[in-house]
Amino acid sequence: MKNCWQKVVFTKNCTCLNGNKIKKSGVRRLKRKWILWIAMILFCVAAGAGNDTKAQAGTLSTRGVWISAFEYEDLGLVGTMSESQFRANAASVFAKVKANGCNTVYFHVRSFDDAIYPSKVVGWSERFTKGKGAPSYDPLKILIDTAHRYGLKFHAWMNPYRVTFKKVLDPAEDATTDRIVSQVKEIINKYKVDGIHFDDYFYPNNEKKYKKLSKAEKMSAVNKMVRKVHSTVKAKNSRLLFGISPAGNPTYCHQIGADVETWLSNPGYVDYIIPQIYWTNQYLENGKKTAYFSKKLAQWRQMNKRDIPMYIGLALERAGGKLELDPGWLSSSRNLADMIKEIRKGNTEGYVLFDYSSLYRDVTQKEVKNYLAEITSFRLSRTKKTLKTGKKFKLSVRRVWPSRVQGKIRFKSSNKKIATVNKKGVVKARKKAGKVKITVYYGKKKKVCKVIVRKAKKKK
Repeated sequence: MKNCWQKVVFTKNCTCLNGNKIKKSGVRRLKRKWILWIAMILFCVAAGAGNDTKAQAGTLSTRGVWISAFEYEDLGLVGTMSESQFRANAASVFAKVKANGCNTVYFHVRSFDDAIYPSKVVGWSERFTKGKGAPSYDPLKILIDTAHRYGLKFHAWMNPYRVTFKKVLDPAEDATTDRIVSQVKEIINKYKVDGIHFDDYFYPNNEKKYKKLSKAEKMSAVNKMVRKVHSTVKAKNSRLLFGISPAGNPTYCHQIGADVETWLSNPGYVDYIIPQIYWTNQYLENGKKTAYFSKKLAQWRQMNKRDIPMYIGLALERAGGKLELDPGWLSSSRNLADMIKEIRKGNTEGYVLFDYSSLYRDVTQKEVKNYLAEITSFRLSRTKKTLKTGKKFKLSVRRVWPSRVQGKIRFKSSNKKIATVNKKGVVKARKKAGKVKITVYYGKKKKVCKVIVRKAKKKK
């Protein structure tokens, strides 16, 4: 395309660069061609931009929560339920996910080389069926349809290698990669998921069989699988996403075969990443309190060479708990709120909470309350308004996220002699001209509408 700029070049008097005059009809034809060339170039640029997923710093575009296999029973999401009970329980869970300000669910569909749906690749999850056989309905289809009905994105969360807590599929074997890819294909071909999601378990760190392997050997085996899964997902639909939530410490990632620098520096690996930065800024490192969350967040941001979407995994389950090396979870109830403030800055665009159940545990409620207050926002119908004296208008407020937060909207005028505002947001200009600020409060958040009042012309 670079030579297209050399096709036609006009001067002010419609003369080519070689000095020859161009007839008006020819000029019109050439101009039309020129416009078409520009349109084609702009189209190519736009298409290219669409294929290269980039981060949108400063947003909370993804506000997610993990629902793990260990929560199935407590949530009533097990195959022993009747279909009507299962549907009702799924609706209840996803309604609460939405009420907590989340827009994405990462749901465990393969936790131990198994499935929570009828699969031809692996058997049913024992945690899901409770050993009582397959249900008569398709649980995964119900979960996905219900999540979408509540406006939530649904990512199928898979643990690629784990068979039991002590046994894993050998990552170096082609049969292992083939088995994982086959199950990915099965899911994306049969279900309307929004993405495939892997967690942070790769090579086990304490098994003798793998201790003799170098970090490079482990990462090479895992990378081969990651690339194949990514290409499989994209071959199905370029809009389908594949992402991984590695451990928050890159050094540990290397030990277990997670080559996070490569994933973040090269195309063909992941569409998004969710590092699990599960520490507060009061973590004890070498006996001294360290801003460990901020330290690791900065490290991950620096590694993100391609600026792909990065959401941060947050350990809600630790809130209110007593951890010897991380006293911050007990001494403060503003950890998540402060973390989210920091996530809004730089090349990170959201967060994912672990886990759903912790949104409602008694010990986490102070943390949850502050978290909800932090993500709660609202919009005004206008931020500027000019009024004639004696006139009025309604300043409307639309709350953004999450319905679980209960609070009252309050209005206040900075100068009641110029304009007043009532409880319903009706602003009325008084007889005096001037400028006034109408401040709207929702909890600790506030926004301002600037009002200019001008004298109304007297009727003759």
